Amino acid sequence: MPSSKKAKRELIETDLLIIGGGLAGTFAALKAREADARKITLVSKGKLGKDSCATFAAGVFTLVLPEDDKEALFKTYALEEGFGTGLYNEEWLNLWLDELYDRALDLEKWGLRWQKTPDGQFERKGMRGNQRAMFEGPQLMEVMAKNVKRSGIEVIGHTMITDLLTENGVPGKRVIGAVGFDVRTGEFRIIKAKSTILAAGPCGFKGRYACHKFQTGEAYAMAYRAGAVLGQFENGQHLQLTAADFDTQGMNMFTGLGGRFLNAKGERFMLEYDPELGDNSSLSNVAEAMAMEVKAGRGPTFLDMTHFSPEDVKKLRTVLPIPTKTMERAGVIVGDRIVKKVEWQPALWGTIALGGGVVVNTNCETSLPGLYACGDAIARHMSKPSALPGAAITGARAGRFAAQHSKERRESEIDDSQLKDLKNSAYAALERKDGIEPDHIIIEIQEVLFPYEITMISSADRLEKAITEIERIRDEEVLMLYASDAHYLRLANEVQSMVLVAEMFLKSRLLRKESRNTHVREDYPYTDNVNWLKNTRLKQEGGKMKFWTEDIPLEGYRLKPKLERYLHPIFEVAKRKGITWG
Repeated sequence: MPSSKKAKRELIETDLLIIGGGLAGTFAALKAREADARKITLVSKGKLGKDSCATFAAGVFTLVLPEDDKEALFKTYALEEGFGTGLYNEEWLNLWLDELYDRALDLEKWGLRWQKTPDGQFERKGMRGNQRAMFEGPQLMEVMAKNVKRSGIEVIGHTMITDLLTENGVPGKRVIGAVGFDVRTGEFRIIKAKSTILAAGPCGFKGRYACHKFQTGEAYAMAYRAGAVLGQFENGQHLQLTAADFDTQGMNMFTGLGGRFLNAKGERFMLEYDPELGDNSSLSNVAEAMAMEVKAGRGPTFLDMTHFSPEDVKKLRTVLPIPTKTMERAGVIVGDRIVKKVEWQPALWGTIALGGGVVVNTNCETSLPGLYACGDAIARHMSKPSALPGAAITGARAGRFAAQHSKERRESEIDDSQLKDLKNSAYAALERKDGIEPDHIIIEIQEVLFPYEITMISSADRLEKAITEIERIRDEEVLMLYASDAHYLRLANEVQSMVLVAEMFLKSRLLRKESRNTHVREDYPYTDNVNWLKNTRLKQEGGKMKFWTEDIPLEGYRLKPKLERYLHPIFEVAKRKGITWG
């Protein structure tokens, strides 16, 4: 394995660079092609179609039909608990409602096989307060990859992009491309571009939830180092739910078909925590309720699907072939029946589907000229756009607007000193003769973030202790990362991204002094619409992470949350049930 000094160097010139090959990135590529972008280059850390969150998407897609009552949906997503809870962006919510159906039609045009009713309409089921269409999984990214390749877009796989290039090598200036390396050979790659789209996805901290180990926050890290504004890391999905003894996806289908959460006493506890949606409540609500039940001595918790009919199991086999096979091997599914309930528990999901990221406008432009972002790379508002539909909508918009920008821009020259610094940084772990292997730090990050009192229900003292530990890892151990080959060099760079995102997450969580939606603070148990109808923001300034807040622009909104304080629902139920926390 050559060192950075001996690594081969490749220069690629393109009009539009797309970093990330998931649903958002491939949507951006195809829509840029439709907008007559000339040379488009898409870079994927693994093999296109095989390495993104969307590769393992569990067969469902929130879908708003033209005949749906959009005004009622707008109100729900803007204000109701579990959706916007007042922290919503009116422009994005309107776009989500207006463009979602067209994106589903795009997918159908490109070859995605949707489940249809006998009269040919999209078949939908109510899942977690949304009407969701279903497709035959897991074909989504196979379809997208096939169309990208067919369109003549240049695809560079197995390449980790580590940093963005900026005009004159100055952070905060125009983005003119990116650098990275081949994760198999170590070859250094320089990509010069008129427009750049970040679609590199979220950060799941290599947690135990299935199939998301590749999502380690590179988009956030490179945008931060380039001087972009990021935000909203404290709010998001954060938590998924999975079987205790094996990994699986498919929560929307499991509860959409009637799955029931039970505590150790066999009680359907979610009916108390969310009387309206019950077992179909949001993932984070269920996770927090599970924590409360365990705290009260009624754990462990279970998912019961033993009442599913043979027709329900058949539907699972069609929409969720991988999870169904997993449950067959675990003895949960026998023939056409589910024969036993399964112990079920929360798992950290990080910023997957919802949460922090790069701040963009509705053209998907970031605060840096020439840089666009979409999908899980952007700061997603709780009220949409998020998950697969959000990736489709923002990817399409990023591709269209970045394509237009690339037609209007002249090429910029790469600053040699910046190029040298970024190359040295990317290869630093490979230059060391010895040090700390990435796996060691990955476990340390997980030990800091994964405890329920940090991720689920936190407090200032616990957050401050976690921040101190992450800063120690950042200042001491990251500087000693060691890589013996290109594989471990990828891991070493992923570790640096995860440490940075962990700092963003914890400090954002400490900054917001209230409990709202998925952000739950024991020391601030009230949702505070008087003082905290704000978005959190951060950027690098003088080598430090600077934080501030920005008010929601309520004066221009047609729906406004009441200016009041109320006990967060999870604490309301805990109070009623006599559960104390701490």
